[in-house]
Amino acid sequence: MKIFYDGQCPLCVAEMKKLHRFDHHKQIILVDVHDENFATQYPHIDKCKALSVLHAEDDNGEVFFGLDATYQVWKLVGKHRWLKILRVRPIRWFADCCYWLFARNRMRLSRLLLPSRCNNQRCKLDD
Repeated sequence: MKIFYDGQCPLCVAEMKKLHRFDHHKQIILVDVHDENFATQYPHIDKCKALSVLHAEDDNGEVFFGLDATYQVWKLVGKHRWLKILRVRPIRWFADCCYWLFARNRMRLSRLLLPSRCNNQRCKLDD
């Protein structure tokens, strides 16, 4: 499975680091949408859309968005099983609204919650 994340977002990078630590079987490929080869390697993923909502793609080519993407990747590594409850109706609607609010404000939240370890507008994944 591939997950497409914003490498300029400290919170996003912190989450990818955490996910990577739990991916003992190397099942997930982390793809920074800001990589220079992104458009040629993943022409079917719209960078602007991927920056507005998290994208994940399984091995069959199915693309998941937002909390569905989050749930799929964490399920794959066997962690955060509680996320499943966020995909059940009517909780799903409220959870998705909260996700959209978070996604739109992730950079502001990053500045408030995490000291910036980003250089040249890029955050390091391998710390």
